[in-house]
Amino acid sequence: MSQVNSHRHHYVPKWYQKRFMKENQTAYFRLDLFPEKIKTPEGKIIRKGEILNKGVDKFFYEIDLNTTKYFDIENDDIEKYLFGMIDKNGSLAIDSVASISSLDWMKGVHDNITNFFVYMDAQKLRTPKGLAWIEKKLNAVDHNDLLIKMQKARLMHCTMWAEAFMEIVSAEKSSVKFIVSDNPVTVYNSCCYPKSSYCTFPLDPGIELKGTRTIFPLDLNYCVILTNIEYARRPFEAKKPRTNARIFDTTIINLMDIVRDRYLKEKEVLGINYILKSRADKYIAAAEKEWLYPERYMKTKDWGKLDKIFYPITKPLGRCGQIYMGGKDNRLIHTQDEFGRKPKSKKEWKKKKKKSQMMHEHFMNLIKKERENVNGSEFLIIK
Repeated sequence: MSQVNSHRHHYVPKWYQKRFMKENQTAYFRLDLFPEKIKTPEGKIIRKGEILNKGVDKFFYEIDLNTTKYFDIENDDIEKYLFGMIDKNGSLAIDSVASISSLDWMKGVHDNITNFFVYMDAQKLRTPKGLAWIEKKLNAVDHNDLLIKMQKARLMHCTMWAEAFMEIVSAEKSSVKFIVSDNPVTVYNSCCYPKSSYCTFPLDPGIELKGTRTIFPLDLNYCVILTNIEYARRPFEAKKPRTNARIFDTTIINLMDIVRDRYLKEKEVLGINYILKSRADKYIAAAEKEWLYPERYMKTKDWGKLDKIFYPITKPLGRCGQIYMGGKDNRLIHTQDEFGRKPKSKKEWKKKKKKSQMMHEHFMNLIKKERENVNGSEFLIIK
């Protein structure tokens, strides 16, 4: 018996949309930023379907968005299996990252951070805007080719996101909460205004630029902000490339650098929602109708000044220049600096290996001394 293909493909998954609804809420508000305008015989202009209040199944989807078709045979394997698995893992990953008050938060993030970035990358590319970007940049000739190239482009953002300064901010103390857009993974650069060439549809300021921040709301109360490490320390030269900008490369994620201690003021939540709305393609949605219009409650909408929202309380101090990963018997497995630069020659590798051995010996001596002090203290206490 042949399987029935799916046709309604949500480019913003229903499970993700539900994270932006209040408890026991079954419908929320969606705003069409460019509704169809109808003129009545009396001359009145009606904005058709500008605001709708419905459940998540009715929003953020397109028919056969991820369906391939060869010789009149349709196939939805991309929707069913590729995005099916990404969504399954992504849902668990977002739960882990958003559970910032959990005692097991670090373990949960450790187990799920890779899937978190994989989901973010897929979410950025699977939307109509993301697919339009692929079509433009990779010269897709038809819809089948577009979906093939979308799969090849997957994971392209993960390396630089993993090396960025990551902050999880909270809207728990704000009466206004985060909204969701048809481009949930939003990028913002204070020097690239919405009407600039950097932001002409379907373009965005590249994450390889120092000042490009990636904004990803997790739910009503939490939002992830990723900032290139150089810009987090010194917010200047926003349009210049970050050090060692690249795609599709291995790197190390330092979970100890993640900051999760900042509660946003209402005006800061409004500012983030304003950016999300400004960079949306056509739709945004929120648990309350008033949240769809952040611009009504903001004192300033200056694009450049909004960057101050993202200045962290705790600035990244760096990772001591070099990161080392070792195995058994003090064997060096991998080393890189905070920008992902690895040894370029055998000679350089040997130099790093020697340094790692010296560090290991020094560290073991410190542990030995600490144990001796502890044992001595215990002996005195017992006596």
